[in-house]
Amino acid sequence: MRISRILRWGGFLSLLAGIAALAAADDVKGWTVPPEAKAVKSPLTQSPAVVAAGKTLYDDKCANCHGDKGKGDGPEADMYDTPPTDLTKPGLLDGMSDGELFWKISKGRRPMPVFEKQFNEEQRWQLVHFVRTLAPPPAPEKPAKAMPAKKSDPKKP
Repeated sequence: MRISRILRWGGFLSLLAGIAALAAADDVKGWTVPPEAKAVKSPLTQSPAVVAAGKTLYDDKCANCHGDKGKGDGPEADMYDTPPTDLTKPGLLDGMSDGELFWKISKGRRPMPVFEKQFNEEQRWQLVHFVRTLAPPPAPEKPAKAMPAKKSDPKKP
């Protein structure tokens, strides 16, 4: 009786540990951004001045982890269990709205700090515009291959 109780508790604790591990793994995969944040549009128009202002902020606060070119290879990148995101990874930013990127910069997630207290709203939008310049442009869609025309069979009526 005692052994079966211990085994049940052991199984229950193993189940809890597994659920916790899955939750942690999901958290590592991505941030859950509220839909209303994803829908927010940038109030700034992309321009050389906006991008340059964003680069200045990036160089000061982001490059230590994300690297000068955004590859996640900054001098402090190895200090953390969660590596900084490689912002140059093809496709990474393609499906991410400006509002989603703004929210992530604003709210942070360990080890990335919360920037809504360090930068004003305009500065965070400038960062959004600069970060977009780090990613390669989306690959052009390949045209669908044309199907060969069916050959008519002269023997059929």
